[in-house]
Amino acid sequence: MPDEASTRRPDFSDGPKVALGDGQIWTLPRPWLRLYPTRDGDGRIGVGGGPSFGAEFEDLIDELTDCDPDDHAGRLAVQFRMTAALLLRNYDLTDRDLRRLLVVDAEDPDCRDRWAKINLVLTGRSPKPSADGSAAR
Repeated sequence: MPDEASTRRPDFSDGPKVALGDGQIWTLPRPWLRLYPTRDGDGRIGVGGGPSFGAEFEDLIDELTDCDPDDHAGRLAVQFRMTAALLLRNYDLTDRDLRRLLVVDAEDPDCRDRWAKINLVLTGRSPKPSADGSAAR
């Protein structure tokens, strides 16, 4: 498994840090403010949007929102796609690397906490820093 620093892309973007499946701290890009018009039920135009990673990512958010809440495999597949897309913006990773970094493992006691932090980033919120200053621990 390559280390985090050696796989950084030249256009690496600092952002929230999360310990992934290999135990290393990895950085996901920070979202930016993105606004767009929306139409309410009465046809009035309003403002939508907020923290975003771009239009393609917003499509994945819509896909996740449209998933049946009981379709755990479907929801997880979208979350994998979203997280992989963000990691690949910052890092040069192989499919094997992604498989090791983004694993959901029932035997891993840190897995639930790891994915809770990842999901905060996916929705445009950053994990709260811990007392030692790291959001990943």
